[in-house]
Amino acid sequence: MTIQTHITAAGGHEAPPETELMLAFCESISCMQKFLLAELDLDDVGYSQDLAYSNWVRDSEVAFSNLADALGETRNLPVEIPEDTPLKRMALLMDEILGNEDPAAARAMHLKMQLMFFTQLQATGLSPTAIHRNGLLVHARHLVDAMMSFPSWDRDLTDDLLDDHGPTDEMIFGF
Repeated sequence: MTIQTHITAAGGHEAPPETELMLAFCESISCMQKFLLAELDLDDVGYSQDLAYSNWVRDSEVAFSNLADALGETRNLPVEIPEDTPLKRMALLMDEILGNEDPAAARAMHLKMQLMFFTQLQATGLSPTAIHRNGLLVHARHLVDAMMSFPSWDRDLTDDLLDDHGPTDEMIFGF
């Protein structure tokens, strides 16, 4: 006779808890996706004499404003459960990259995000909540990667990604 043993964590069949921070982070991801789509639309038409160009510019500006507001709201919410800490960190990082007017400094932050993603931007454990939060974080990472490929942040061929004297050394995350 066979003994059946479940290999899932205790409570693995239960939905992860919804917290205010998690819901706000989901809204931030949604706003980031809308911003990226608006920027792609704008990039597709380029600067043109098309009368609809101003509509695309307005859509992009509204999407940027909505994203900035959503990230600001996410930054201000308290962490209710330990699995939400990486969400807060990612929101802080996304807001810092988005608000940075120096492309080299934004690229340096993006590089640091890549280097510390699995150590500081992931929930620990195998609970359903941790797995759910990690899925959100991976999705956010892909959106940030896509944003960094846009011409406004795209690296110049002369940039040295590991420059010891550039913004990478000066950047400190308050984790």
